Amino acid sequence: MVVKIIVSTDKRAVKEENGDFGFILWEILIVVFLMGIILTLATPHFGSATNQVWIRIDSANRARIEGAVQLYRIDVGVYPLSVTDLVRAPNGMSEWAGPYLDEIPINPFDNAQVYQIGTMGQVK
Repeated sequence: MVVKIIVSTDKRAVKEENGDFGFILWEILIVVFLMGIILTLATPHFGSATNQVWIRIDSANRARIEGAVQLYRIDVGVYPLSVTDLVRAPNGMSEWAGPYLDEIPINPFDNAQVYQIGTMGQVK
């Protein structure tokens, strides 16, 4: 007859000898909870990166349009009325040497909103 002496009172150590060792529900819940906290802290950083890209695209579009507006003014003598005048020649415009833009830039924040040109050539 063999007598086993159990020194540890840990239930997992006893189960290990029986071959039923596994994770306790509390351990799994703690790991899931910690993963949730980490994801919650990391998620806002990804959203702000997208917003920063949109801001940079908008700034680049504005600079590109304003540069094209200045070239238009040098050729024609007046500022264009809209961004489409930079892509296609307005009716009756003989001094137009464009196109000054290949295509009309799309606003990254709102695709339906078109860039407007002010009276002094700045983009609104």
